[in-house]
Amino acid sequence: MDQCLSQTAAARTPWITRTARAIAEAAAEIRAGLSRAAMNRRVLLRLSMLSERELKDIGLTRQDVADACGPGAVDAIDLLNGRRAERRRGRATRRW
Repeated sequence: MDQCLSQTAAARTPWITRTARAIAEAAAEIRAGLSRAAMNRRVLLRLSMLSERELKDIGLTRQDVADACGPGAVDAIDLLNGRRAERRRGRATRRW
């Protein structure tokens, strides 16, 4: 009888381990998402305080910052990096 109980407990361990691992991974994703959202808010706050000249120096406009703050923006930093990269590519093609 003791053998049956120990085998049953051993069979359950991988299932419990997989479940615990899945919960831990989900929690880590949520934590990373919240951290990313907080970082986006801080970046947007700082960018909104910059002057037009300072924004131009880093390749952005006031409208880019406003668009990143808008309701449709999934990740503000990715949006701003994309806009900046588009402008750089545009300048590079105009030179040639």
